Amino acid sequence: MKIEVWTWGTGGPFGRELGTIPERRRRGHTATSIVISDGRAGGATAHYMIDAGAPAVETMIEKGISSPQILFITHPHFDHISDLDRLANSRMRGLMLRGGVRDIEEAKEIFGPLVVVGADECINHPSDGVRARFGYLEGLVSWRSISAYDTWHSVHQNYAGGRETGYVEIYRKGQERSGSNAEMTANMIGEEERATPSTGSESAIRTGRRLPLEFKLLPVRHSKHAPGSSIFVFRFRRSGGGQGVPEDGGGRLGPRNVVISGDFKSMEGWVADSPDLIDPACLVLDSNTIRASGKYHASFEENRSLIDRWTTGGEEVLVLLNHISGFGDYLEGFYDGVPDDRDWQEAVDGYAPKPGVAIKIAEDGSCHRII
Repeated sequence: MKIEVWTWGTGGPFGRELGTIPERRRRGHTATSIVISDGRAGGATAHYMIDAGAPAVETMIEKGISSPQILFITHPHFDHISDLDRLANSRMRGLMLRGGVRDIEEAKEIFGPLVVVGADECINHPSDGVRARFGYLEGLVSWRSISAYDTWHSVHQNYAGGRETGYVEIYRKGQERSGSNAEMTANMIGEEERATPSTGSESAIRTGRRLPLEFKLLPVRHSKHAPGSSIFVFRFRRSGGGQGVPEDGGGRLGPRNVVISGDFKSMEGWVADSPDLIDPACLVLDSNTIRASGKYHASFEENRSLIDRWTTGGEEVLVLLNHISGFGDYLEGFYDGVPDDRDWQEAVDGYAPKPGVAIKIAEDGSCHRII
């Protein structure tokens, strides 16, 4: 199995400043992918995308990465969803070209919509939710709101007539947290969170496969207009040893996770103490400034304590600093201007993490193989 983490966009929401000399490199809006394959040419691949900031779609095309089976949204701020319209349409058009389909309505039936997953408020908040802003994409996307925090979910994708479709079912199991309450559940997610059922002549020949990742959400605090802000934790199946439920072909859930933080300023103690955050294979971490402690984002200096907390020194951990800006460092007088790449690298070089922990500044269009 080969697992890669791609960082399509790694910048803050507002980019560089007009009227100034561009001493800092251009960075796109936030978007990340986890791409899994069996390591063979033409082997089966799963693509999970986390956030869809522009120009992620064009960068994926240039890098030869196909469309995701599922899109996760950490929170509904524009810089995390600015390429959602393009993604939904580009995906469907690509499937039509590859499948030789010319009718859009027929294509929607065959391939199904792009599944978009987020916390319930992130998707369904009446004014700030993603659905309120992109409701016109109904048919091209299917909204799946998750109400249960701290609960593992599995994803199953259907095939029809030998072709991969967007029809997806999501299952949850184990210990569920919803706000401050916890209860046990092992049921399939409710009808509003399930895939659209198949219809028509192909319904009898639909088959499914379980995608080789499971996920859970952990809530974080970001800003007033970012309802449902979440950390996403992913765990993957791999052959041999491992812990978890066997899959067809002998694959099992591995003990290492991939953590994508999204934007956050703080989190409750039970979230920071989650064992699922300890020693991930990869941690993509919102670090908007180097030193400045802003209202809505954590700084790299603040995040150093989280890195120390979430790593033991007994595993190799790749930490990718993401959502890079630094304008707050200028506002608070830590730098004469907005920190450039050298300033960020000096900050990273000045921090000594535990053994086995590699800290890197995420770059647009970069690929990191973690398995």
